[in-house]
Amino acid sequence: MENYKKEVLSRKNQQKIKSFFKYVKGIGTAIKVPQSVYLFSKYPGIGKTHLAIAALKKAARAIAEEEYKKKETVRQGLFPYHTNWAPVYFLNVAEGLMDIRNDFSGSDKDFSQSRIYQNVKLARLVVLDDIFNEIRFSPFVLETLLYWVDYRLKNNLATIFTSNHNFELFLTEESSPISDERLQAVARNTASRVSKMVKGFMIALESSPETDYRQKMNP
Repeated sequence: MENYKKEVLSRKNQQKIKSFFKYVKGIGTAIKVPQSVYLFSKYPGIGKTHLAIAALKKAARAIAEEEYKKKETVRQGLFPYHTNWAPVYFLNVAEGLMDIRNDFSGSDKDFSQSRIYQNVKLARLVVLDDIFNEIRFSPFVLETLLYWVDYRLKNNLATIFTSNHNFELFLTEESSPISDERLQAVARNTASRVSKMVKGFMIALESSPETDYRQKMNP
C-alpha cells in the first residue's frame, strides 16, 4: 500500500480510499467476519486492481503468520498442505474464464475440476478483478460467476471485487445491460449475492476519461 500514490487522486477519492486502507489494515478480521468489499469506478486507471493486490498480499502474510503460530509442523519447516492449496487468489475474470474454457475445450473433463475454478471457489480471500466488465455475457460466464459468488457467500469466504460497473445495475430489468431474460435473472442473482457479501461496503470512486492515473502512480 505504501507505493499507492493517493495524493494524485481528487480530495473526495482520497477520503474514500481511506476506508479501504482501514479495511486492509484489519484484513485478518475481514477474512474471519467475513467482510467483502466492492471497488468501483466507471473508468479504468484509478488504481482499483493495485489496491486489491495490496490487500491480497497483506492477507497472505497474515494467513502465513497465523498458520505458523497454529501448526508445529510449519514451525519445523514442513508444509502439511496439498500442493494446490491457495489461501489467497487473484483472478482477472475475463482472462481466467477464457483460460478455463480454452483448457477444457474439446475435453470430456468437467471444467469445474480446473485449478483456477477450484482456487476461486475455495481460497480464504479472493480478488475477482473486473467482474461485470466488458466481457461477453454468455451462459458460461454468468453461470460460473453465480456459482463462485454463491459458494463464497454460503461458506463465509471474503472476496474483493473490482469493476467498472456498479453491480446494482444488474439488480433490475430496466437497468441491466443484458437483454436475454434468463441470463438477466442469472446476473441479478449474482449481483444480489454480491450485495449481501459487501454489506454496504462499496467504495465508488469518482472517475472520468481524464483520470487514468496509472502512469502517475507508476512513473
